[in-house]
Amino acid sequence: MRLRAHPVAGALALAVVGFLWIPILAVAVNSINQNSLMISWGGATAHWYARALHDPNVRTGLTTTIEIALGSTLVSLVIAISGALWWRHASARARAVYDATVYARIILPEVVFATALFFLFLKTHFPLGIVAIIIGHSVWNSAYAAVIIQARLVSLDPAMEEAAADLGATPWRAFRRVTFAALLPGIIAGGLLTFTFSFDDVVTSYFLGGSAASPLPLVLFGMIRFRITPEINAIGVMVMLFTVTLMGVAVAAFALMGSAGRGRRGALAEFYGQ
Repeated sequence: MRLRAHPVAGALALAVVGFLWIPILAVAVNSINQNSLMISWGGATAHWYARALHDPNVRTGLTTTIEIALGSTLVSLVIAISGALWWRHASARARAVYDATVYARIILPEVVFATALFFLFLKTHFPLGIVAIIIGHSVWNSAYAAVIIQARLVSLDPAMEEAAADLGATPWRAFRRVTFAALLPGIIAGGLLTFTFSFDDVVTSYFLGGSAASPLPLVLFGMIRFRITPEINAIGVMVMLFTVTLMGVAVAAFALMGSAGRGRRGALAEFYGQ
């Protein structure tokens, strides 16, 4: 028996989709609106994109944001991979404590960590700026990366590593060719997630940036305090395109690594079976 879709459920779903996409569409349209007040449609123009790209504050903020996001991603992945490898061989009680620390960083509000780190850095006279922001982002970004990498590590069959050792691989080579290769999709996913979270973070960057660092989100925050202009919409569209491009690259990498990983596992299993 085929169930009919209730009209109320369809209307709610349509409303949710509308709330998600209509603001994005409005931003895209206003980014090419020649009317600077955006009261009415004044014709299409690419002037606002050129103005955004040549704005020194925007360019400096973008450079700072990329530096912070790359630094936070690297630190978070190192912490997450090291923790996941330790967690794999730890006792049940140690695993529970480690998991509690990971989920606590996800559950607790970001403003709590930002405030705590702000006072810690003031007490220890640690300078606010790019390094302080990277540390702050890594505190909670590493938790998201840890969850993804742990989930990938749990699905790894220990027999594959044992087979590599029996075939004469050194511990480092077994780790590099089997363990790390199996974790690579999770590492890329965790890295992409942490980079995205760090790229658009406002709270931690605001608390720990001081006057030495102004990432792009803080630059935009300062711009919209006075007036929303088509230039701000143009910057938003470029940021969205950048994020979508990263997602596309990640999906393509997952597909390529998935097929390559299946081929390696099949070849190793066939050779070991002989």
